[in-house]
Amino acid sequence: MRVSDLVRPAWFDEARLIVQGTLFEQMLEGKQLAGRVLNAGCGEGLYAPLVERYDGVAEIVNLDLAPPPVARRRADRRHRDVQGSVTALPFASESFDAVICSEVLEHIPADGDAVAELARVTRPGALVLVSVPTPPAPWDANHVREGYRPQQLTTLLREHGLEVATIGLCMHAWMRALYVSWHQLQKLTGRNIFPRPLLRSIAHLDRRTRWGDPWDLVAVAEKR
Repeated sequence: MRVSDLVRPAWFDEARLIVQGTLFEQMLEGKQLAGRVLNAGCGEGLYAPLVERYDGVAEIVNLDLAPPPVARRRADRRHRDVQGSVTALPFASESFDAVICSEVLEHIPADGDAVAELARVTRPGALVLVSVPTPPAPWDANHVREGYRPQQLTTLLREHGLEVATIGLCMHAWMRALYVSWHQLQKLTGRNIFPRPLLRSIAHLDRRTRWGDPWDLVAVAEKR
């Protein structure tokens, strides 16, 4: 890692990827992402680095309501950006071999419609990776629900032909503290100045200690 990377500020999603992404990788042990992969509700491209690690992935399609910025920011030429809604995906049925939908369903009033669309565009046997908050979760004005209990998420996915193979919990007390302090510092200063080494250290500490109530729920499901 370059010195310039260590001294620059870091965004909170970098900490999320350290904790949540590591858990996804553990849950995917023995499974491979391959073929066409859809990142549904990609945002700034949090999961681009994880998907890029799989050599068998032929194309990474990043979709969001606003025009995604992922392809132009990543050196990996497999990325393609598409504007669209998770509740009305602009893709043919059974056209993807895997889907990632991270921190999206809690924003959607008709979450069942979104899951139905994820199931529609995936081929039988496809992997579907989902992450959502789980109560008690930090308040977020952009969420239409606080989150999902494990059984609630399992039932929602199963109703649309997605069978949960593995489920896990992550992001505990240290990540909660980081979330509050990162946002408060940004609000006070009007800019992102949170030190990257500190943010990364807190994320690694949370991943190892798992102290306090979990904030996030992650699941790996398969299309029946």
